[in-house]
Amino acid sequence: MWSPDKYLGTLYRKIRPKFHFDVRHMDEYSRWRDGLRETFARNLGDFLKARPDLNPRVIEEREYRDYFLQRVVYDSDEYLSIPAYILKPKDVSGELPAIVACHGHGYGSKEIVGLNPDGTDNHDDPGYQKNFAIELVKRGFFVIAPDLLGFGDRRLEEDKNKEANENSCHMISTYLLMLGKTIAGLRIYDIMRTIDYLESRDDVDNERIGCMGISGGGLVCGFTTALDSRIKAAVISGYTSTFIDSIMSIWHCVDNFIPGIVKKAEMPDLLGLIAPRPLLIESGINDPIFPIEATKEAYDRIKNIYTFLGAEDKIDSDFFHGQHEISGAKAYDWMERWLGE
Repeated sequence: MWSPDKYLGTLYRKIRPKFHFDVRHMDEYSRWRDGLRETFARNLGDFLKARPDLNPRVIEEREYRDYFLQRVVYDSDEYLSIPAYILKPKDVSGELPAIVACHGHGYGSKEIVGLNPDGTDNHDDPGYQKNFAIELVKRGFFVIAPDLLGFGDRRLEEDKNKEANENSCHMISTYLLMLGKTIAGLRIYDIMRTIDYLESRDDVDNERIGCMGISGGGLVCGFTTALDSRIKAAVISGYTSTFIDSIMSIWHCVDNFIPGIVKKAEMPDLLGLIAPRPLLIESGINDPIFPIEATKEAYDRIKNIYTFLGAEDKIDSDFFHGQHEISGAKAYDWMERWLGE
């Protein structure tokens, strides 16, 4: 009678999400898609309509056997800049397919480009993210790996002297929530600005831009792709689920929370906005924070949207023997298939 467990479960079960995918005709689909995109952007906190100049600058350059590495900075907002690593294959010319690589929790973009927190090389112990930006550049992609807000060089000043894996997610998230914004929304907007930056370059093919992310970076990758049609293919690793079975049932960083979103849609509906563009869902069957059965359920629901659109060949899964980590067994081939020559 007094159980908060029962109370919370009842609250969720009473909800009938406005944009639960249940359409039968293309005109219904168009209204569903456009309405959900508009509503989702509003729940995230909306985005700047007038974007400032990027003002890009290069602050570091290195050379490795297979690729060049640059540290660049460009502006997201008037008072907010984005540092990012660029990895460009050697011995190439012309316009290249590009991938935005979104890191998960850890010490930022350095963790996926083969660097330690102090900037020294780390190609031998890549951790759960497995230097996936390097794996992509070795496949011939132009790769850009921005620091997500709250990590690495984008932590609050009070956190920059802490351990490298310490982040500023909590303080930034709760501050933004009081202003009617979300850190997820700002991170998604930062990736949109990253695509603006890619489009400003003459060595990137604007029609072949993809996105890949893991964990919190999977959130950013998936939801940016859902909202920004400039992304032509995506790989979401270690994130796809239902909100009720992961974010709302297992402890997660506050950066995962979007107020009121389940009144509008569950996660599979939001990720279904990616359809009919190519999408690969990657998840370890022993992932402790994104349970595999919920991932499979979400995948099936997303696939239903692809099936409705006659695009079954553009969605696939890699449910691999592993935990909360990158696999890559299908991911890199997937990007080559849809973004390659």
